[in-house]
Amino acid sequence: MSKKYFVILGLFLVAGFLFLNTASVNAETWTWDGGGDKQTWTDSKNWGLSVDAGANQYPGATSTPDVVIIANTPGLMVYATTTLNYGVNTLRLGAANIGWTLVVGNANFGASSTVSVIGTSTLKLATSTYGAGTLNLGQTGAGAPLELPATATFTAATGTVAYIGGGTADIIVATTTFYNLKLTPTSTAAIRTYKFGVYAATAAPQAATTTVSNVFTASAASKADFLGITDLLLSGSGTVFSKANGDFIQSSKVVYSSASATNVATGTYANLSITGAATKTLLGNTTATSTVTVASGATLDLSTFTFTATGATWTNSGNVSYSGTTGVVLAGVGVLSDSAGGSAVTTFGNFDSYPVIHVQITDTALNFEAATAETITVTVTGTSGITDSETVTLTETTVSSGIFRGSLTVSLSGSDVADKLDYQGNGTVTYTWTDSQDSNDTETASATFTGTSPGGGGGGGASYAVTPAVPATPATPAEPTVTPAVPATPATPAVPTLDSVQSKVVSVVARIAALPAKPSADDLTSIQAEIAMILVELQAIQAANPVPQGVALGFNFVRPLALGLRHADVTNLQEALKTDASVYPEGLVTGYFGPATLRAVQKFQEKYGIATSGDSGYGNVGPKTRTKLNELFK
Repeated sequence: MSKKYFVILGLFLVAGFLFLNTASVNAETWTWDGGGDKQTWTDSKNWGLSVDAGANQYPGATSTPDVVIIANTPGLMVYATTTLNYGVNTLRLGAANIGWTLVVGNANFGASSTVSVIGTSTLKLATSTYGAGTLNLGQTGAGAPLELPATATFTAATGTVAYIGGGTADIIVATTTFYNLKLTPTSTAAIRTYKFGVYAATAAPQAATTTVSNVFTASAASKADFLGITDLLLSGSGTVFSKANGDFIQSSKVVYSSASATNVATGTYANLSITGAATKTLLGNTTATSTVTVASGATLDLSTFTFTATGATWTNSGNVSYSGTTGVVLAGVGVLSDSAGGSAVTTFGNFDSYPVIHVQITDTALNFEAATAETITVTVTGTSGITDSETVTLTETTVSSGIFRGSLTVSLSGSDVADKLDYQGNGTVTYTWTDSQDSNDTETASATFTGTSPGGGGGGGASYAVTPAVPATPATPAEPTVTPAVPATPATPAVPTLDSVQSKVVSVVARIAALPAKPSADDLTSIQAEIAMILVELQAIQAANPVPQGVALGFNFVRPLALGLRHADVTNLQEALKTDASVYPEGLVTGYFGPATLRAVQKFQEKYGIATSGDSGYGNVGPKTRTKLNELFK
């Protein structure tokens, strides 16, 4: 072999030796043996170094070895107070049967792979002497950079845990209580997913709660994935959730629990819970896709922003407020029914039976104060022979149900009756409601009805038309053959009696019987005058002796009657009213409810203390009036 080839071979051997030597150094395990002051990380005498690295060498100074702190010194406490970004590759603290404490104070302490706290050991990120420290976890591959078994103790104090490794492999976040937690990968080329929960390397996730007592930061390149079973509890105050991109947060529940004023991060939540006595305020437009819960004693202030909860369940046991034009976007559900809490109807049947219209709106986002039964309003419109719109107030069924109910009675009327839905004949009832927080949320429904109408028998009653008889033209009488004597003018009698009137009736009947076949005009005029006088005396007797208890006419009034109606029941009404000349002096029986009948009904109501001018139903034959009529004339 030539000299040239020996030289080349030698170079390869040297290069190979150097490569193997470097790999060997990086793979070394440096072990704490407590040979120095037994507590200072940077005291090289505390390390059982496998090579003579010099007095200033310790794990993390110039290389990234695997480090084990496992000296047989009871109660050992190691202080890492010097910044060591990626100072070690892996760190193992403690053994299965012996526990030690590592304190990271006033320093950035890092591991490029994993930090494992073994047995009953403790990892602490701050002390009163050294201040707060930061634990940087730079793992790039998949796995758990911070391993905290149930037997170990992690004390966040006022320190920070930062998952800063690059790459795209999934990272498992330890389930514990952090003070500051940061998901800030060094590479932003692709999204990195951070999984929360109780995990083993190959095991399925378990339900758990991760708590951040100060600030949780998720950068634009991170995705916090809680897999629908792990809760995130934010117990700090102020701005406790810093999210560069609101799309990268998924959770079974995010809980804002501070007893001090807190800001709610903008973005999309699956489930959001507001607890604690202080106000939690939105920082921007926010969305929830599953549930929103405001606990008892808590307050959620939407400020001027919109909370979109379409498809979510909204439960408020505390207080909710907003100062913008839109608060919570959550669709309400409305029902038009014939009973309180009943199902929706499409027809009410006959309004003459005086049914009650019921409206129910269910919208839990309208429950702003859990301690107060709140109200909303709807508009109910009846369209029949007349059109009437009424505003109906709906009241929460309980102080925090978010179910609002109200009702409205109907009235057969020719004019507007306050707080009643007026109708004449068949028609339709419609209600409309618009959410005060969301003008796009409008509910409406309608139902038909039947009822009595003017000029007909709507609602099942018969209709009657009055056709007056045309009197025959009397024959022209012949000239009288006997001139009757002119009766003397009687003296003004005292108040007539039935006996005196009866005798006059007998007399006039006798005179009529004595008339010739062709009586003279004077005879007829005289007899008509006597009959007229008898009628006057009968009216005087009736006025002086009104029938206080009515008369048995066999009537039974069951339907409402009002101005403008023509019906058989109106005929019966007039027959009854005319028995009392002080009430209905006209005594007309036409079957039509006109002005004279209206005045008669009003006088009847006043006489029996049913209603007076200005009262609702004055002049209408309503339930009280029908009861009195039936009492007197049935």
